[in-house]
Amino acid sequence: MNMKLGISSNPLICYSLRKRPEWATLASTIIQNKNATWKERKLDHHDMALPLRSPGGQPRRVLRVILLSPSDIGTDDCKDRIQRLYHLSGGQDIAIVFLLKQAKGQANPMTAFMMLQLSLVGEFEMPIIPVSSIQAVQPNLMAFYHQISSGSRAPRTTNPAQSLLPYCSDRPPLSEHAVNVLTDITSSMGTLLDTVSTPAGQTEIATFLENDSESIVSFWAKEYLVE
Repeated sequence: MNMKLGISSNPLICYSLRKRPEWATLASTIIQNKNATWKERKLDHHDMALPLRSPGGQPRRVLRVILLSPSDIGTDDCKDRIQRLYHLSGGQDIAIVFLLKQAKGQANPMTAFMMLQLSLVGEFEMPIIPVSSIQAVQPNLMAFYHQISSGSRAPRTTNPAQSLLPYCSDRPPLSEHAVNVLTDITSSMGTLLDTVSTPAGQTEIATFLENDSESIVSFWAKEYLVE
């Protein structure tokens, strides 16, 4: 039975997660908690739904969440799920939970996380909640939930370029000085990619960042984002 938003007062988790290897144990981990009020339901366009407090007389708000892992990033299904989530409520009361855990044969989780953030730049503004394990999903999500259900606005996502720059190196994180220099000589992640892809740009980086320049250039050379 499909969930009718506004009927259930319980937080909901989609039972189809039991068929997704990375998330198979999440429902049981949450529901077996003696203080849990979660219920399993069929959710068509998202993986978790948490009712939010609304002022009297206003329609009930629902925080809708999708769960992604490194293996999802870059796939057509992932793009479709993000688009549906965003447009379901006009970009309001939504979030992505991203699992920073590397499975055998999968992409480095930090690289996948960066790819996810880059894919949202300029098109979709939505919070990403990184978690290191299945056990960390509920406490991290509930911390975010309480922040927005208290009546305050959802925290703004940080500038993706600022949050990604420290990890654009073979030896992350880059120093604060190196990040500041890259911010000064490039105006966006796109211009950084252009800079590291040309001999002239590489020379410019080397001029300002002798010790870090080689690891920065090498990092992007190994990523298929830069051809």
